[in-house]
Amino acid sequence: MSFLKKLFSARGPEDYLKKGDTLFAAHSFYEARSAYESGRDACKDGQDDIARTLEMKIAGTKCAMAELNLHEAEHALRQGLADKAVEHLELAKTLTDDPKIREKADSLLAEMPEKHNDTVEMAPTSASCSSCSHGATDDHDVPPDMDTDLPLLEHYDLLIHQLPPEMYDRYSSLGENFACMFIAASRDNHQEALDLLEKWFDGSHRDIYCYEKGKILHRLGKINESETLLRRSISENSRNPLAHLGLALLLLEDNRLGEAAGQLEYMIANDLFAGQALMMRGEVYQLSGDTDAAIKLYGSLLETPLARAAAEKLHELLLECHRQPEAAHIFKRYLSKCQH
Repeated sequence: MSFLKKLFSARGPEDYLKKGDTLFAAHSFYEARSAYESGRDACKDGQDDIARTLEMKIAGTKCAMAELNLHEAEHALRQGLADKAVEHLELAKTLTDDPKIREKADSLLAEMPEKHNDTVEMAPTSASCSSCSHGATDDHDVPPDMDTDLPLLEHYDLLIHQLPPEMYDRYSSLGENFACMFIAASRDNHQEALDLLEKWFDGSHRDIYCYEKGKILHRLGKINESETLLRRSISENSRNPLAHLGLALLLLEDNRLGEAAGQLEYMIANDLFAGQALMMRGEVYQLSGDTDAAIKLYGSLLETPLARAAAEKLHELLLECHRQPEAAHIFKRYLSKCQH
């Protein structure tokens, strides 16, 4: 069975861990958390170490989602939308016990007009578009901490705020049909997403169309078709960072390590998702057996915004190398509490 098939038909906790790490690197925090939780649930007696690692990863995704909601709250405040800001702040507090995040949320809540400091009444039941065959309150399809009560376009806006600013601006202008497609894809409703994408596409934004279709086909395991579309997206717009990241993920998961390394080096040199590319470059070193290079790379990221993700990888590698004192130091300094 190939590396890619192992990843997407994950049955053991190790497979779910790899899948979650890939999704987290792509800033798909909701999906990453779901993968980590599936891995935790798949753990059997005697797998305490990986179970603890998965719990730590779950906490990291909760922090990432909470911080995303803090960002959304600040964005809403700048627009004068106090009610929406309160909703995001309250959601951030439910996602994590991290004291820094909760303190920041409480601080922002304290600055609200008095009428907003009472118990928050969440938004009405989610609006749906005529193309969406699944309501936004389908608990089977949505990860546990997804804010399913948000109206459709607000739900979509929350998801695309994970994108780089220039791509967020483009995605926010693509309309309701595209939003329905994006949400369906985020829930792994692949065929529905493909149908909605074709319905939406009118010949414009071709690089986004090719990327989104390629991403869905990748998740379906149609590697050749996916790669063709991702490369076409890059040829349509060489500065689309999503297409570059999608291609790097495909090459990495297909175990084409030399090609993946080249793609990641290009992304780092051209500042295209450079942070994620650096983390993935470390993974290529690991898969290639160059542990020393991986340790050096992750270590160089400990004083950057990628500190926690790098520390998790570094901690695992140091344990594998039987360097327990160094691993303990990394855990105590970077991983004993939720931080990014």
